[in-house]
Order: sequence, then structure tokens, then C-alpha cells
Amino acid sequence: MVDRPGATVVAAGVAPAAFLAVDPGGWYPFGPLRWMVVSVGILAAALLVLGRRPQPAAARGPVRAAAVLVAVLAVAAAVGRDPLYAWTGTPERHAGVALWLLCLLALVTGAGSDPVRGPVVVARGLVVAALGVGAVAGAEALGWEPAELDVGSRLTGSFGSSAFLGAAGALLLPAVVGSALDGGTGRRWRWAAGLGGVAIAVALVGSGARSAWLGVAVAGAVALAARREQVRAGLARHPRAAVAGVAAGLVAVAAVALLTPAGARLAALGDDDAPGGRGRLDEWRVATRVIADHPVLGVGPEGYRVAFADGVDVDYEVAHGRDPQPDRAHSAPLDVALSGGVPGLLAWGAWVVLVVRRAWQALRRGPPLVAGLAAAIVAHLAGQLTLFPLAEVEPVAWLLAGLVLAATPDAAATPASEGAPARGSGRPLAAARVVVAALLVVALGAGALDVAADHRAEAAARALARGDGRAAADAADDAVGLRPDVVRLRLLAARAHVAAGDGIVAALAQVDAARRTSPGDPIVRRERVRLLVERAAATEVPEHARRAQEAAEEAVADDPRNGDLWLLVAMAARLTGDERAAEVARRRATALGAG
Repeated sequence: MVDRPGATVVAAGVAPAAFLAVDPGGWYPFGPLRWMVVSVGILAAALLVLGRRPQPAAARGPVRAAAVLVAVLAVAAAVGRDPLYAWTGTPERHAGVALWLLCLLALVTGAGSDPVRGPVVVARGLVVAALGVGAVAGAEALGWEPAELDVGSRLTGSFGSSAFLGAAGALLLPAVVGSALDGGTGRRWRWAAGLGGVAIAVALVGSGARSAWLGVAVAGAVALAARREQVRAGLARHPRAAVAGVAAGLVAVAAVALLTPAGARLAALGDDDAPGGRGRLDEWRVATRVIADHPVLGVGPEGYRVAFADGVDVDYEVAHGRDPQPDRAHSAPLDVALSGGVPGLLAWGAWVVLVVRRAWQALRRGPPLVAGLAAAIVAHLAGQLTLFPLAEVEPVAWLLAGLVLAATPDAAATPASEGAPARGSGRPLAAARVVVAALLVVALGAGALDVAADHRAEAAARALARGDGRAAADAADDAVGLRPDVVRLRLLAARAHVAAGDGIVAALAQVDAARRTSPGDPIVRRERVRLLVERAAATEVPEHARRAQEAAEEAVADDPRNGDLWLLVAMAARLTGDERAAEVARRRATALGAG
């Protein structure tokens, strides 16, 4: 039983294509195109691999745990806070059931690949990805930074986010180091892997992503512990070289701390105001409170941005506010528990334990290339403790996990006899292929529409910037027509119609359509109240003022610790002539740090 030709090559192409996909013509250059590449690539590889080779025995437990996780999240989505995005994911995060199903298919794809050829070919794809991402980040560090990549003071590479660059770097660095140390990979690929390792290390340091640094540090410690006998033997044979190596390492660490953003980022851990500093504890406190209130099934995938109001307290609101709107807990275990409750967390935890056990065996006994893939998984999971699942990185990590499950020495299943069917073949497997093929068609079609809509949205945003409201409204309407389910396109269209002189009524129509897509979205709710207040102020019609006040009070009743909403209540109350209510609301907003 062999893999269908090209299956492993498709799987190998996912990481470099996804990590380097940037759409300069899009409103969100790092969003729609990248998600289309990730989803289509994994689905295509899964379709080619599925059932072509018996799953290794070591993969059965992790695959079952992952399947339970997807099932729990599906149930949670059915009763969760967001009726649509719980399944598809928001266009910004893509953290719905679809992402976790994609991860499951990536795991199955890796585990079903050739245990010898699969890791080698995919590792080459990771080397290409490291070279590409590292080259972009290196050029950025030297001052070359196109407008599409200029989104922050730290290195962001081809991701538009320093945290995302760090997460990708933590996954790539151990993998390419393993390839560089593996004598069986070929001299050219070893040199390429070494160069890629240096490039991605620069990107990793320049990103200032402490979660990624933690992940790489843990992976290095685990790798040293797994290979401690070889390390001891090497130290005994070359004691002077070992001392020189330690000294050089200390000098390098000191140089990195003094000459790069690393030192400042580490010092900021104790800063309440710094992103990711002690304020991260505040985020975990709010998330934990929401989980405690919804332990059985959480609030559903993508439901935390709606349920955040249930857990936020005054201290958090005053210190951090809602800009940007919190939609994740910045810790994978908490994010999973928010999405699927305690059952989802247990299923995810079982998957982690089973995969890490196999990774430990690969680190102890596997060849350097496979050990590098195992270390990459450890780095990814350790970094996730203080980050969150990323749609751009998570499926690649699960693909590598599947490869490690297949490639570890005692993981290979007994080869099927000539002409014998693969385990799990028959009608269920045929049905699974049909489902995956259908999902592939949907992902390709929806992704193409999403990219096209994003291009029209960029045209609308540019027209707004130059003051051409009519052109902006036309382009925004085109974008909405292509993807009417994308809330951010509706909000863009609302602004464009106001700029075009179509009035607030036209804007409210777009916002109300966005509410039908995601009824509890806090940004949509705040924008609707703001427009109602603005309309009442413009028309001076008592009925409009009354409706604005009712909407503002209803919103603040659902989110009583939102300072921005209290300001809108004060404005609406003043329009109705209720000065006492306006003053009470204004004081409440001030107490919450707004205004």
C-alpha cells in the first residue's frame, strides 16, 4: 500500500505557501489569501493520503482524542454564543470548528504519510519556509519594509504580527536544526537548513515574541534531557570545547539582550501597561471567570468575544479597556476550555499528552531530522501556554505531529500484504473521501470569493482615505455582495455610505445585517448604538432620541462594565433631556476609564 503520487509534496508545500502568502492588493494582506492556502492545502493533502496507507498504531490514540475534541466543539458550537462563526470562525481568527477539523485532517495526513519519505520531504518544505520567512524578516531588520509589512515596531516578517512571526519561528527553528544535523538529508539541504536556521533565529529574536522564546527554550531543554547520554559522552570527550561553547553561548545571550529588542521585552514582563506583561494575568483572570460560569461546553468557538462581558471586572476595564476588543485568552488551554468547556479541554489535553509522549521517544531514539520535528512540536505546545491557537500555524503543527507519530521507531504498523485493503477502508473511508473532496471545493470557492471581496474592500478603504465617498460605497457594496457573511465588510460599507451622503439610515441597514450574521458581536452592537445616537443628534427628533437611549441602555445592561457604552448612554440621555441619567452615566464611564 503506497501513497498516491504527489500527496507528500502537497503536504510539504503547505508551510512555505501559508507562511509566505501575502496579498498586497487586499484590505487584510495577511488574512483571506493565507487562510485559503492553509485550508485548501491541508484538504488536498488529506484527500490524496486518506486511506492510502494503514495508520500507525501510535496514531490511533491521538487521532481519537482529536476526533473527540472536534465532536465536543461541534456540540458547543450548536449551543454557543455565535450561531455562524462558531462553525466557520471569524474572518480575523478562523478559530471555529472548521479550524479544528482541519487540524484533525492534518494529523491524519501526517500519520498516513510514508514514515521514511514523508518527514524528509516535509522537512524540506520547512527549510524553504524558514529561508523565506527569515529573508523577509532579515530585510525588514535592515530597513526594507513595504507598506504592507509596516505594521509595528518589532519584526513581523511575512505575517503582519510579531506574535505570529514568533509562533512560526518556534515551529521552524527546531525542525531546520534537525535537518541540518541529519547526515542523510544531503549536503545541499543540510547547508540550506543551516542557513534557514540562522535566518529564522534572527526573525525569532527580532519578533520579541516571548511565548515563542519560551517554547524554543523548553524544546531545547527537553531535547538535551532526551539525549543526555550523548551529551555527557560528548562533554567527556571534548571538555574544552564544551566550556568554550558555554562561554560563547553566554556571550551571545548577553549580546542579544543588550543589542536587540529581547532585553526590553523581557524587562517588560513586570510592566502592567506593556502588552503581554503582567496584564496577561488580567486576561487569564477574566477568561477563568467565564470558564467557571460555563464549565460544561464553554461558550462555543469564537464565543469569547461575546461572553467577555460576563467575566470582565472594573479593574480590567480601567487598566485595558476594549480597544482592541478581547476575543481570546492568550493561553491555548484557556482558549480551548472557553470554546468547548472542560470536556474539550480534557480531549485537547489527552491529545497533547499522547503526542508529547511520542515526541519524547523520537527525541531519544529518532534520527536528527525526526527529532527536530519532535522538538518543533514541543516548542509549539510550550509556546501555546502563553499564546493561542493560530489558524496559520496550528494545522502545520498537527501535520508535523502526524509525521512524528508515523516515523518513530516503534510506531510503524505491520505492512499490509500485497493487495490487502488498508485499515479503515471500505464504505466509511469512501464516505470520508467524499466529504473531504466536498470541503475542498467549498474551501476553494469561499477562499476565492473572500480574496476578491478583500480586494474590493481595499478599494473602498482607499476611496475613503481620499474622500471619494461614492466610489467607496460602490466598492464596499461589491465586497459585501461577494461575502455578505463577513461582518467587517458590513461595517466598512456602513462608513462608506455615510461618506457618500446616503445617510445614517443606509449605514444602519448594513449594521443590522451584520447583527443578523453575528447577533452578539460587541463591536457591531457598539457601532449600532453609536449610529442611533448620531442620528438622534442630527435629526433632533424625539422618537429617534428615545430609540437611541433604549438601545444604549439595553447594550449597557448586557455589558455593564463597558466604559464606552456608558458614554453612549450619557449622550443618548442628554438628547432625551434626561440630564440626571446623563450625569450618572458620565460618572460611570469615568469610573471605568472612558472619556
